[in-house]
Amino acid sequence: MNANRLVWLSSAAALWLVGAQAAWAIVPTPAEMAEARQWVAARFEGVEQAKPEAGRSAIDATSFFSFTYDGRPSAEVLKTWELKQASRALDEKRTEHSLTYTDAKTGLVLRCVGVEYRDFPAVEWVITFENTGQADTPILEAIQAIDTPLPRSEAGQSVLHWAKGSVASFDDFAPQETELKPDANVHLQPGDGRSSCQVLPFFNVANPGGGVVLAVGWSGEWAADFSRNPHGVAVKAGMARTHLRLHPGESTRTPRMLLVFYERDRWRGQNLLRQVILSHYRPKRNGQPLVAPITWGTWGGSRCDVHLDYIQKIVQHDLPIDYYWMDAEWYGQGSWATSVGDWQIRKDLFPEGFKPLRDAISPSGRQLMLWFEPERVFKGTPWHKEHRDWLLDIGNDNCLWNLGNPAARKFLTDFISTKIEEFGLGCYRQDFNMSPLPYWQAADPADRQGIAEIRHVEGLYAFWDELLARHPNLIIDNCASGGRRIDLETTGRSTPFWRTDGPRDAVAHQCHTYGLMAWVPLSATSQDLEGNNYEFRSSMSSALCVNWFHSGDGPMKKLPADFPFAWAKQTLEQYLTLRPLYYGDYYPLTPYTQERAAWMAWQFDRPDLGQGMVQAFRRDKSDDESARVKLHALEPDARYTLTNVDAAGATEMTGRELMADGLAIAIKDRPGAVVITYRKAK
Repeated sequence: MNANRLVWLSSAAALWLVGAQAAWAIVPTPAEMAEARQWVAARFEGVEQAKPEAGRSAIDATSFFSFTYDGRPSAEVLKTWELKQASRALDEKRTEHSLTYTDAKTGLVLRCVGVEYRDFPAVEWVITFENTGQADTPILEAIQAIDTPLPRSEAGQSVLHWAKGSVASFDDFAPQETELKPDANVHLQPGDGRSSCQVLPFFNVANPGGGVVLAVGWSGEWAADFSRNPHGVAVKAGMARTHLRLHPGESTRTPRMLLVFYERDRWRGQNLLRQVILSHYRPKRNGQPLVAPITWGTWGGSRCDVHLDYIQKIVQHDLPIDYYWMDAEWYGQGSWATSVGDWQIRKDLFPEGFKPLRDAISPSGRQLMLWFEPERVFKGTPWHKEHRDWLLDIGNDNCLWNLGNPAARKFLTDFISTKIEEFGLGCYRQDFNMSPLPYWQAADPADRQGIAEIRHVEGLYAFWDELLARHPNLIIDNCASGGRRIDLETTGRSTPFWRTDGPRDAVAHQCHTYGLMAWVPLSATSQDLEGNNYEFRSSMSSALCVNWFHSGDGPMKKLPADFPFAWAKQTLEQYLTLRPLYYGDYYPLTPYTQERAAWMAWQFDRPDLGQGMVQAFRRDKSDDESARVKLHALEPDARYTLTNVDAAGATEMTGRELMADGLAIAIKDRPGAVVITYRKAK
């Protein structure tokens, strides 16, 4: 098979299997859809449309957000504001609802725009405030994009399921659960201004018989509080700090909120969230939902002839690589960390620029992927010298490029767009190795606290949206010291192909996949050791990043003559047959553990195909040669053919047997990994 044909199979053919429709995964129940419809009707359609002079309340107890305006709580001030409500169909799967409140006295207009999904029990919304008056508004503060009780069963406990964020550790994305006890408050926030540092901004409030999943879309410093009271589980979430007045003509927005309602156990809620994200938030490439790619990562600070050697051998051996990834240090004068802000190609490494690389890879249908870090500017670099008015400086070595400045954002958009064209990039990789929160806080006047963060985050979205509009073939890799900026908004525009800077260790990778897959369907991590099936399978995910480069003690060296190309081709092509299954429903089959004497296993299920797979890992200190795991979501009376991808032959079991008695798995190697696929028999 030629390279063009192979690349096509790794994208277009896979797209057919993992397309935009959600009918191939967990299906909402009528009761779930009814609960979501009732919630939307009460909040967006059931409020009284009253004029203040009528003396009636323009908002009732169904209010689901809050703020303080001129020292008065929103529940009080909104009674005096005029309300207009509207609804319109966006398409067959989405209905838009809007609530518009106007304060005739100051000219402040609040507009809450929600989207009700008709194919899932889900609703999202964003709130904007606009000053239509002639003077600055009074202080607007403590804005909570959600402030409402969630449904809670009267019987049994309520448990908050959440996950740690990314801090470059073994613990990244580790699942957490906290019982919501009466009169206790659980407060969570990332801490440094990047949305998934410390805490992932996705939550599941599980009750006996069902619950609600909440996702936060804000790529800055959000905060969330959960508590239990007699009326249910109270949740508040929004930016961590807002205390500001708006100038005439100025507007601002809140974080985006998404609620997903579900019945039965929490994993039904997790999989409904996964499918909502895959159906409505997945990035698009050339207008089609993204199929997360296979990338080959390399170090940018290596000579052009070495990169050409890699590219030529990838093409020669017909490896199904979508993007050839060059990471940092291809630019500037010094180390990668101190050269950000000097984006000139290093002529000592690339005397003819990237044209030889582009010419070598493009005919095969593959593309280049290149690392940038434009938001961090090191002092002394050209950007620091030439654009100081566009930088936020608090006295450290690094400055923050101010994406909230329209001129700075336009310059950056045009600059990166030009590089995408010049270098022939198919994937733009954006890193962010600094904590922006103190820069934003230092830039804010006392009566404008939160505005620098708001403008920067809005600017980030506008920057990415414009790049994607100008380059429909482009995809964006979202890296912020690993996965420290993963949230609902970034998930819709980008994918974390390097989800953590944590340990490059097989067990760590298993643990990271176990935790993150519950919330974020698309991601990748590093796979470093060629020829090692255990390492490779420990890193397999919905996307794949292989880092099979040879560096020794310095820059990369050419691939050795004994590089296992046959193994690489066979293993990558086998992965492509499994990749569509990652877009189905996810079920852990063993407890989360970092112990090296344990097993770990999970299941991905595609009921539309009647297919799925089990991945199981026996770690290096485990004395157990076998384990038994109980599968989920199969048809009890159907028969399933099970195949170990490493062995000939197959076995057959009923869905009832696989769910009740379990699947026995044997792994002789220590460590070792197996993949067992299943297919419903006709």
